[in-house]
Amino acid sequence: MAAHAQVRLASFSAAGYALLGIVGILYPLAHSGNLRVLRAALSHPPVWLAIVIAALVAWGLAKRQAWAWWLGVAAAGYQLCMLLFAYVRGPAFGHLPRPWTLIAMVLLLLVVVLLLPRPARLACNR
Repeated sequence: MAAHAQVRLASFSAAGYALLGIVGILYPLAHSGNLRVLRAALSHPPVWLAIVIAALVAWGLAKRQAWAWWLGVAAAGYQLCMLLFAYVRGPAFGHLPRPWTLIAMVLLLLVVVLLLPRPARLACNR
């Protein structure tokens, strides 16, 4: 696969992760109809920070910016580690993670795997 295609696919994966975060905030509201549920979902700054960083990485990778490559590898690696640690420490360890968690892990792993090869890093040269 060409390096530019890898970076573009990583950009789509980061955008998908940001969209997954937004859906994760709005999904409980759609099923409960209770605004307290939305207020509780919106009161987590780390979730908003992850969404903003994922959107920033997606935009930067689409423009093939070098800072986006560094931020994408660091942020996706960090989020993936935090998800894995939470899964290992949680009560669901030994069972298949929930579908949304599994999708988030796959998207983050895809970002890291697509960006780590040297040609992908060299493609982000602006």
